[in-house]
Amino acid sequence: MITTKISKLGLGILAMMTSLVVRAEVNPLNIDELIIKATNTHPLVNAARADELAAQEGVKAAKLSLWATPSVSAGHDSQDGLISTVTIRQPVWTGGQLTANINRSIYDEKSATAYIFDQQNTVAKNTIDIWQSYIYAIALQELYTANLERLREFEAMMQRRVEHGVSARIELDLVKNRILQDYNSYQGALEQERVAGARLAQLVGESIGTKNYHVTLKMLTDYAKTQSVNFENMVFNSSGATHPSVVRQFYQVESAKQEAKSQLASRYPTMYVQYQHTFKLEKHSDKGDFSVGMSYDPGAGFSNMALARASQARALSLSQSQEAARRNVMESLQTQYQEFVSAKDKERSLTSAIDGAQIVVDSYGRQFIAGRKSWLEVLNAVRELSDYQRQLLEVQSQMVASFYKLQVDFGAMPWQKEHKAIIEPVSEFRPYRAFVDWAQTQKSKLKRPKISPTPTDDSLPEWTLDELAFAGDETEDTDIDGGDVLIPDDPLMIIDTN
Repeated sequence: MITTKISKLGLGILAMMTSLVVRAEVNPLNIDELIIKATNTHPLVNAARADELAAQEGVKAAKLSLWATPSVSAGHDSQDGLISTVTIRQPVWTGGQLTANINRSIYDEKSATAYIFDQQNTVAKNTIDIWQSYIYAIALQELYTANLERLREFEAMMQRRVEHGVSARIELDLVKNRILQDYNSYQGALEQERVAGARLAQLVGESIGTKNYHVTLKMLTDYAKTQSVNFENMVFNSSGATHPSVVRQFYQVESAKQEAKSQLASRYPTMYVQYQHTFKLEKHSDKGDFSVGMSYDPGAGFSNMALARASQARALSLSQSQEAARRNVMESLQTQYQEFVSAKDKERSLTSAIDGAQIVVDSYGRQFIAGRKSWLEVLNAVRELSDYQRQLLEVQSQMVASFYKLQVDFGAMPWQKEHKAIIEPVSEFRPYRAFVDWAQTQKSKLKRPKISPTPTDDSLPEWTLDELAFAGDETEDTDIDGGDVLIPDDPLMIIDTN
């Protein structure tokens, strides 16, 4: 028994250690892995997913409103005593209100889905910004490590010259001072890496593991330049209409239009069929009646008309918000692209400057040995070369970050394949459509295929239903509430009427 408990405890500890190891497998140099984990686990995205679930339940609730509404009431009468009434009311015609409410909930669901993708893009860009700081800090560490190695070689050389009386002591102190300065810069790069790593861990919800492979900024920039050949056409030929933030605004506009149709339906009365059963408990009697009725509720002071106009104004306001969102997307795309192009140009000029500064350093070193240059001039040339190299790393990190941000805005990242679902055609709800589909299914079942091309006397005659018996006129696609088919002007909105 004790052995079994120890074994279970050991397995639990092993499982815990294994889970910790698995959680530490996030490679901080793999931007795709970081973005996927961040967009799958970030609270902003999870909150948007919860909103989508709420919108889906709203669609179900709106469709259930087509069914009959049961109600139970109980009271006491001075003559009949205790009375209970059960009422079932089925709406027959509401002027299009029920259909408009269902379509509004459908657009709300599509808007919630687009909001998920919009939040994923926001989290992805935030991840890219932090990742840029992380890889830049790593590149700085490599740069300062190389500078410290060179300065220590200078220190060893100057130590020998001072011992032999060739150079003054102050020149040795000067190179030691430069070593301390670069070491402080190296410590700053280490701190920047730790801070960026902690921020990445907060985004992905897991601890950041070790760097599994060596990736340099030069490799990343070369990849970005080869993959960005068509960026200019993609930026300036795009209207921004398929961006999740713009699509979300579009669906909000359509939802507001459906809300306005629902409010306008209050101009008409509602027709219904009702069954009411009354139980008189003290007299032990009950009675049920079927009835057809009509109700009209325009609101206090016909306020429903004002509410309808308010809904129309809200739809107009959201249309302007949609256009503003589209312009913001286009501005962001063009600005990001210009930053990317500017970084490419700066990289070329800095590369040339580094080559020239390296020649100067080598020349000054030789001239110092010949006595033509001072030790301070040599160290200043080395510092100038280091400054150019640092600027190049900064520009390269900006170029890589701009490249991946543009990829996110274009929807070209591997994890964005599902984003195309938000621009697919939207099928609005039509009550008669389900009946027509059912009728066509029954017609296909009742139609018998021919047994042979040459029927005999013994074979049964072929018979089919009249196609006009169920199909009706295809041009008349009205709903049970009398709503009209919406034909939007926006090219994004494609109504499937099949």
